[in-house]
Amino acid sequence: MSRFFHSFNGRMILAVVGIHLLLVPVLLFGIYRVIKPSLEAQFVNYVRSDALLFSNLVTPRLQHSKAGELQGLLGEFLLNGRLAFAEIATERGNIRADIELNAQQQFQEDFFFGEHDDDIYFLAVPILNPEDGSLAMLRLGYDERQIQRDIATIYQRSAYFVAVYMGLTLLVVGLFGRKLVMPLERLRDEAEQIAAGNHTGQFNSGTKITEVAALAEHLEKMRQALLSARDAALQAAGAKSEFLANMSHEIRTPMNGIIGMIGLALRTDLTPQQREFLGMANSSADALLRIVNDILDFSKIEARKLELDHAPFKVRESLGDTLKLLAGHAHEKDLELMLRIDPETPDDLLGDVGRLNQVIINLVGNAIKFTQHGEIVVQVKPESVDENKVCLQIAVSDTGIGISPDKQQLIFEAFAQIDASSTRKFGGTGLGLSISSRLVELMGGHLSLESEEHKGSTFFFTAVFDRHTKSEADAPFQPLIDVKNLPVLIVDDNAINLRVFSEILNHWGMRPTTVDSGEAAITALKSMAETGEAYALILLDAMMPIMDGFMVAQAIREDQRFEPVTIMMLSSADRPDDCERCHDLGINLYVRKPVKHSELWNAIQSALGKSAKAAEAALTVLAEPPRKLRILLAEDNPVNQYMAVVLLEERGHTVKVANNGQEVLDILATDILFDLILMDVQMPVMDGFQATEAIRASERETGKHMRIIAMTAHALKGDRERCLAVGMDDYIAKPVQEQDLLAMVECWNMAGTEQADKHSMASALLAEPALDWQQALSRVRGRQQMLCKMMTLFQEQSAPLLNDMADAIQRQDAELLRLSAHTLKSSANSIGAFPFGKIAQQLETMGHEAAFTDAAASYELLQQASIRLEPAIQEYLHEFQE
Repeated sequence: MSRFFHSFNGRMILAVVGIHLLLVPVLLFGIYRVIKPSLEAQFVNYVRSDALLFSNLVTPRLQHSKAGELQGLLGEFLLNGRLAFAEIATERGNIRADIELNAQQQFQEDFFFGEHDDDIYFLAVPILNPEDGSLAMLRLGYDERQIQRDIATIYQRSAYFVAVYMGLTLLVVGLFGRKLVMPLERLRDEAEQIAAGNHTGQFNSGTKITEVAALAEHLEKMRQALLSARDAALQAAGAKSEFLANMSHEIRTPMNGIIGMIGLALRTDLTPQQREFLGMANSSADALLRIVNDILDFSKIEARKLELDHAPFKVRESLGDTLKLLAGHAHEKDLELMLRIDPETPDDLLGDVGRLNQVIINLVGNAIKFTQHGEIVVQVKPESVDENKVCLQIAVSDTGIGISPDKQQLIFEAFAQIDASSTRKFGGTGLGLSISSRLVELMGGHLSLESEEHKGSTFFFTAVFDRHTKSEADAPFQPLIDVKNLPVLIVDDNAINLRVFSEILNHWGMRPTTVDSGEAAITALKSMAETGEAYALILLDAMMPIMDGFMVAQAIREDQRFEPVTIMMLSSADRPDDCERCHDLGINLYVRKPVKHSELWNAIQSALGKSAKAAEAALTVLAEPPRKLRILLAEDNPVNQYMAVVLLEERGHTVKVANNGQEVLDILATDILFDLILMDVQMPVMDGFQATEAIRASERETGKHMRIIAMTAHALKGDRERCLAVGMDDYIAKPVQEQDLLAMVECWNMAGTEQADKHSMASALLAEPALDWQQALSRVRGRQQMLCKMMTLFQEQSAPLLNDMADAIQRQDAELLRLSAHTLKSSANSIGAFPFGKIAQQLETMGHEAAFTDAAASYELLQQASIRLEPAIQEYLHEFQE
């Protein structure tokens, strides 16, 4: 209803009704002022005429003194309908009608002209008696209410007329308004379609109303201008994307050479000063690469081209690894870096953990940059949790310089710093927080800030993730050591650290006791000894005032009252002699802060078990390639050529170099015995795309397939798809890291024609640890001798089964392939060789389906996994069989 009265028709109708409501009182007043006097004058004339007529009728009867006849005559007068009173006054007395009178009021005096009283108009007419010349008076009283009834009738008829007139007017106005509004609504609908992105329609009002037609014409001109602006914007966006791609290539290509050559130089014999200089150069190159990546990320976000991944991850493990990367910078400034995750936080989620870590790295990196002393705390807790989704609330707090209220909103804008001195003192592009804010919005959250100058800042943000339903393979294994109800003493001078470790240990079912100094720790140990009990484990902070962790450990080892207790030293410093001091004092484990949940768990299990390995992840080492490759490298940059040739030839591969795509075609015209081509995308004469298209065109005639890996500095969305679309088999982005390059090249060292996704999966499998002995040991409830025996049996049976599989593939014996692969899969999973088991399972499926197309390639991949697995098994057997 409100919408109607705000419309054109509604407003028109309201105007018409208002006008008529104003006219009605004017009409009634006009009736009162004009019609009523006219009716009254007409009435007076009428009654005077009647009175004269009646007097003429009465006069003849007076002369004969016929009183009875006069009474009858007066009665007839009263039957007139208008008369209410009639009598004749004579000298002999008054003669009245022979019927009852309606008015009883008597005349005061005779008069000719009448007077009004009680709705009766009185009139006296003198009559001369012709018989004796005496004067009589005919008195008449007329009823005036008829006049009032006539006026009321006129009022009523006027009201009917006004109502009919108003109705007809409203109908005409409604039809006219609709006729005018319909083309306007049509123009509105057309405008909405254009606003929704449908630019094919045209503005056409469909009416001959001049003003509306002119409006439609102007709107059509605006639509044409909009189309022109859109086309110009799309062209500009395309030019921007092309510029970003070219800029990315032009910057990343020399960066690839700089980083690669520095890496090669660091592997040579250098003086300490040279190593220091090269290390600084390497750090600067990494910083420059981060700036380039920030600019590209910002451009993707601005163009709405940035998409988030949707993959499973573990919150505690991921954030723990991220803070480990930043711990070194924090410890260099003697800052305490802590991670506190609420025990109720779900651990298995689905989302883009890379972008989540990017936000964390930016916020924590800024906190480290602007904090000179104190602590930095990352806190994670669930804001809302249901069966399908979880909303995490993450806060990064510091004790740094803080931000004034008038600058707090500025820092979220692109290329913004608090002031110019911040850029000079702390560096940075001013893009980090802007990118982080946009990433948080893409994750369904919001980034906000609370800060006070000289007291620190806290950045809050929320992020929404899907819950990950774990499979049977993801199910947790039983711990080697049961830690429930174990008493643990936590010694740390930082209250937040005490709270974090206490929450974690309580969540695991342990009984933690917290103290904030070395002296309090000794007191707690004495109190426990007096009760006849002892702590099973001490978590001891190395950096404490007055009495540090090493002094506490020494006091514990020297005091005979304390039973031997497992001590785990936690340190935020990275001093080179700490490990040696721990060994001298009999400290069981030395762990650097911040401590991941899994790292703390494994460290506790290792420290209490006294036979497990230290919980430090070893670097993944690429296995020796099973076959040396002949590689054709297409690269126009001499530095990149040299770096790639050195890296590949160190692995034993043979490399031939072409400076452009045309040289690639010339070389292939005389020599086709290459295993693969590393093809740079942007080269002079003929680029990588053109060369690939030419190679694929010739292969359609020969039926062969040369493996081509794109090597490009382009880093925008769609670049990989473009490479695959022209016929390239895979894609690696510059600057190329050594392990990435070798993993990509050597995962192609297999027969068959696998698709790109299978090669990516193979690369991922070969990057996993070959042997997860901890999971295998937990499956046999910590019985190491049993696991050693199982590994020995696996070694004895794997070689014959591999031979059976090779024979089955050659003879295409599906049943033999299935049985051999099934046995190897089961045995490998039992000893913790999960990458080996996954490949064996693929071969088992191929045997079950009798699909031998990719069997040879998978078998070669299984051989590579076997080569990686053998030294890992030997290392475990050597350590635990001693």
